[in-house]
Amino acid sequence: MWWEGFLVATQGYNLLYLLSGTVVGLIIGALPGLGPLFAVALMLPLTFGMPAVSAIILLAAVHASTAYGDSLASILINTPGGVGSVASCWDGFPMAQQGKAGMALGLSAAGSLFGGVIGWLSLVLISPVLTGLALKMGPAEYFMLALLALSLLSLAAQGETIKGLILGGIGLLLAFIGRDPITATQRFTMGNMYLQDGVPLVPVVVGLFALSQAIILAESGGVIAQVRGTKGDVWQGVVGAFRRPITLLRGGIIGILLGIMPALGLSTANIVAYLAEKRASREPETFGKGNVAGLLAPETAKNACIVGDLIPTFTLGIPGSSTTALFLAALTLHGIQPGAEFFQAGSLSYAVFVGILLAQFAFFVLGLLFAGYFARVVLLPNSLLVPLIVVLSFIGAYAMRHTLLDVLITILFGFVGYVLSKHRWPQACLVLGFVLGDIAESNLQRALLISGGSYLGVLARPGALGIFMTMLVMLGWPYLAKLPGIIRTREV
Repeated sequence: MWWEGFLVATQGYNLLYLLSGTVVGLIIGALPGLGPLFAVALMLPLTFGMPAVSAIILLAAVHASTAYGDSLASILINTPGGVGSVASCWDGFPMAQQGKAGMALGLSAAGSLFGGVIGWLSLVLISPVLTGLALKMGPAEYFMLALLALSLLSLAAQGETIKGLILGGIGLLLAFIGRDPITATQRFTMGNMYLQDGVPLVPVVVGLFALSQAIILAESGGVIAQVRGTKGDVWQGVVGAFRRPITLLRGGIIGILLGIMPALGLSTANIVAYLAEKRASREPETFGKGNVAGLLAPETAKNACIVGDLIPTFTLGIPGSSTTALFLAALTLHGIQPGAEFFQAGSLSYAVFVGILLAQFAFFVLGLLFAGYFARVVLLPNSLLVPLIVVLSFIGAYAMRHTLLDVLITILFGFVGYVLSKHRWPQACLVLGFVLGDIAESNLQRALLISGGSYLGVLARPGALGIFMTMLVMLGWPYLAKLPGIIRTREV
């Protein structure tokens, strides 16, 4: 079956779809704010009339290469290509400023490839086990996971803990605007229909990071790279990535686990992997200043999450994210029934698996071939880059929902992000609170309904209690380490 699937996936027209999807994904991914959801939605109508295998291979190539392409703008101009590449800015852009853009792009390509491959292995080998684990998790566990991620705000604050906590709280407040996730009651909308569905995430992220960066670049003038040249070639970055197997594995596992859990996914995997790597590092003070692991971990987690999202989609017909909901639509459109029937569909399912694996290598090869040209962006005058960033930011904000109000939100948060940057307030904490706020609130309400309104009942489930205890240990470890009997020497 594997051999038959390989022969089908490597037929000439399927390889052409693979290459075309990869190129389209790289281009869309580099545009601020668009990301995999927009790319897959754009390409889905084009699959009408295609053979089922060709359609899934095309969408898989677009999906994977867009996730990698998101990082190009994050690294080179400090502008996230999508919500899944926010953390890639934090150490990727400082590397570009130091003239190591080529090395950063190599790290990104290698980490993305490893994440995609380990995600593919989990899809093929252990998807039933992982999906079963995810299905056993209820609202209480999801709430505790969101709370665990929120407890890492102090790490995201980059040394400005109080400022980070304040911005995290503001992010939570922004997440509460719109309809109540359980009762659908309108809150804090002031009667404005635009706010009934809440503040949109993409314009907020594009404004905070992309538009604010354009203002900073316009103010500073010159070029991005503070060191002339682009030392540290791409292959040096690739080799350097595989010399850090623990970072790769840690980021990959985080990406897979968050990928199979509905609603967490891409917007959190990148950030959580970065914060986890920073906590595990012996040199956390170097993060945010061009630390290699600070770029490698989120890049690995992001692409592992991209493939991990497909696990519940293929095995149970439950989309792990909005993007994989489009994959589910594509499967249905071409007469493929997800679940047990998908795995019993002969060579078709194996051809799809081979196509997904080939998609990971396709963006890796093309990314390396053109990385040297991408790296030269940091040597372009800011007077040329700023107008381009502004235009692309507005296009990215408008493209998702086709409303000018999203552009106005982008402009508003662009100036907010600029002010925060000038006064050294960590914008990442606002985004972290904003992303996790809805997840935490909706699952807490569901858990309380199940427990009859008892807060202690939320902790009655073993999984929720285990996550809660883990969070307490993480928060209290700096103090526990000082207690007698706990050996913590410089040598250790």
